[in-house]
Amino acid sequence: MSSAGVIGSAGTVASAGVVGSAGTVASAGVVGSAGTVASAGVVGSAGVVLSAGVLASVAVAAGLGNSGCVACVACIGCVNCVGCVACIGCVGQRGAVGAIGLTA
Repeated sequence: MSSAGVIGSAGTVASAGVVGSAGTVASAGVVGSAGTVASAGVVGSAGVVLSAGVLASVAVAAGLGNSGCVACVACIGCVNCVGCVACIGCVGQRGAVGAIGLTA
């Protein structure tokens, strides 16, 4: 894991603010799978608010991680990729399409 991005399960590194797989870039707040808009904390599919620097055990307990989760300190618990500018390309989220077009 580097300071600029996260090394995903496919071994690729994403920088901050890359364009999403659909070619669109979202604004600061991202709409989660439950239809909620997040800012500083993201509301996950289980309804938990995750702050930056969430631990892996918390992310997995919230149903946000899988074998690809590397407990990134910049994790904000995304569950529905919309090409957010804050995306660092993590591919450890359940079935989520990352900003670099990877699937978990």
